[in-house]
Amino acid sequence: MKHCSRIVPGDWHLVLCKPNQNHVAFRNLRALGVDLFMPRHRASHRWRGRLREEIRPVFAGYIFIATDPERPRWDRIGATPGVSRLIRFGTDRPARVPAEIVAGLMARCDAEGLLRPMSDDLSVGDRVRVLGGPFHDFLTCVEQIDPDRRLHVLLDLLGQRTRVRLDPSAVVKTAE
Repeated sequence: MKHCSRIVPGDWHLVLCKPNQNHVAFRNLRALGVDLFMPRHRASHRWRGRLREEIRPVFAGYIFIATDPERPRWDRIGATPGVSRLIRFGTDRPARVPAEIVAGLMARCDAEGLLRPMSDDLSVGDRVRVLGGPFHDFLTCVEQIDPDRRLHVLLDLLGQRTRVRLDPSAVVKTAE
């Protein structure tokens, strides 16, 4: 089952699914012809004393959707089996998710919507160069790596050492 559809620039929104019905909602929304994205990852958990690996949604209970802005069909989307509601923030229209966020997530996933494993070649003390964002081209050292593979680095900002948390895909190991 594909868990992402065409990459569509424009407005993306979030759908809240009924408990444990992400896949039901995904299947039914896809039948409506809505562009969807549900990033997934491999997760380990204990079941009956054994460690099992499953593929689960990264954002449990949520699916990103993009519709035709001219004909959004909010009523049909909200009434789809498996869907609880569209996420709104005090307006009549569903809240927008910036396309850059969805595109960034899609870039980290394969064609099936499964997050690619992070490179394990980074370790504490490695010199890295930041690839993008406000700290583009900064050189620093990895100070700590969280269990979720986030990196903590120290950056020299305005004469002070500041601790910053980065995604491993935002840096490249360097010999400098």
